[in-house]
Amino acid sequence: MLFKRSIGPVGLLFCAVGGIIGSGWLLGPFFAAQIAGPASILSWAIGGFMMIIIALTYAELGAMLPIAGGTVRYLQFSHGTLASFTIGWIAWLAAAAVAPIETLALLHYTTNYLPNLMHTVDGVTVLSLSGIAVAAVLMFVMCFLNIMGVKLLANANNLIVALKLFVPILTLGILLCMDFHPENFGAIGFAPMGLKGILAALPSAGVIFSFIGYNPAIQLAAEAKNPQRDVPLAILGALVLCIILYVLLQVAFVGALEPESFSKGWGSLSFTGDAGPFAGITMALGAVWLTKILYVDAAISPYGTGLVFTGATARLSYALGKNGYFPKFFMKVNKFGVPARMILLNYVIGLFLFLPFPTWQGMMSFLVSSLIFAYTVGPLALMVLRKNLPNQHRPFRVPAPALVAFLGFYFSNLIVYWTGWSVISKMLIAILIGLAVLLIFRCTKEGRAIQLHFKNAWWLLPYLGLLCLFSYLGSFGGGLNIIPFGWDFLVIAVFSYVIYILAQRYALETNDEAYLLEHELKELL
Repeated sequence: MLFKRSIGPVGLLFCAVGGIIGSGWLLGPFFAAQIAGPASILSWAIGGFMMIIIALTYAELGAMLPIAGGTVRYLQFSHGTLASFTIGWIAWLAAAAVAPIETLALLHYTTNYLPNLMHTVDGVTVLSLSGIAVAAVLMFVMCFLNIMGVKLLANANNLIVALKLFVPILTLGILLCMDFHPENFGAIGFAPMGLKGILAALPSAGVIFSFIGYNPAIQLAAEAKNPQRDVPLAILGALVLCIILYVLLQVAFVGALEPESFSKGWGSLSFTGDAGPFAGITMALGAVWLTKILYVDAAISPYGTGLVFTGATARLSYALGKNGYFPKFFMKVNKFGVPARMILLNYVIGLFLFLPFPTWQGMMSFLVSSLIFAYTVGPLALMVLRKNLPNQHRPFRVPAPALVAFLGFYFSNLIVYWTGWSVISKMLIAILIGLAVLLIFRCTKEGRAIQLHFKNAWWLLPYLGLLCLFSYLGSFGGGLNIIPFGWDFLVIAVFSYVIYILAQRYALETNDEAYLLEHELKELL
């Protein structure tokens, strides 16, 4: 049974917007201002530009091949099994943990009213037994809404995203109208830390990471009513909308501050409260009603993100099964056109993540790094599929594709590098575990039929090895700071160019048996 094309243009757009806008908007402008001052406005613009470059590759691929779990499948068509599994595995692990992570965030904010949901064990805040029970119920509701069909998912998500947009826009309007200080933008200099501060805010303040959530629009492409039109619109439209929103929020935040709050420097900014600095500002302005709305939004926003990622993760794991890495049992699609068994499998995996692991707080950085690492698929596959499928209809064509593909790959590597050695080393361990799983699967009767296509993926070895080496020598996340900030841009650029050329040189050819099969193209017509 094929997926049902039930999502309209607004529904797919809101799936992407819902993945991007979470509770993070309450903290991002604060951290960005601490690092870059008023010039943090430029940080949001630059970060958004980087993500648009990466997203352009997916806009073309998604419109040309609107298939479930495109992040996994595109690299299968361009570089074969080993490359596809390696990146697909880490993408699936990261995506499967988004729903539990966002549920945990919701419960964290809810403890302001229900403190028994969490408790402290050896100095680490974890869910209590009652908290785990509530989390399991909340996640099951996510699964139920997804299992009942993508149309119901889209409708539920539309309501949540409407609220997620309304609250920041309302906050923006209130701050601009009630207490705006234009002199804040030049009081102690527009860019007190110069270009380094503007760029440092991209990884350190979470600027660049705020834009990575458009992933669901890629994974749900097979269920769009008009994917040739709607996939590019959803991906690029969501990013443009959110870039504008985040830039304006940064303007409003800087302008709403009292001058004495940064008189000792922008690094001296401080706020208390789980809903973040915006709640502190609105409380100081006497807008207690808005502060309460911010607390509600801080709880609802993560849930909306978890909802859409529950559906996107099921399509990722479905794509892994389509490539032959999952038992066919999990690939069955129910009467609503949804891979329900995949959703339930991911639900069970998510429940294990609620165990009170001491390192739980570090999981979010690992997830972000893994999701961005998976985004390298678009830039790597674009030019290969341009060459090998020259006659395939492309409703959306990337301008200057070779340049955009390389820049997208370079930007993806920069963002992964910025997460730091402590995170990248864990990601490498997860990849090695995945490869071990693949080798074990190869020993089974079903697995022996799979060709690894090592000749098309050997470049992954220097790619992963050098990425780890540079992060170890770099200045982020426990690195040795041998490669200082600034020079690392050049180092990663040269490294990215060499790996990109190797990946293009050793890609699959049109006569390879692992290449896109004719019947798969017919499914898309």
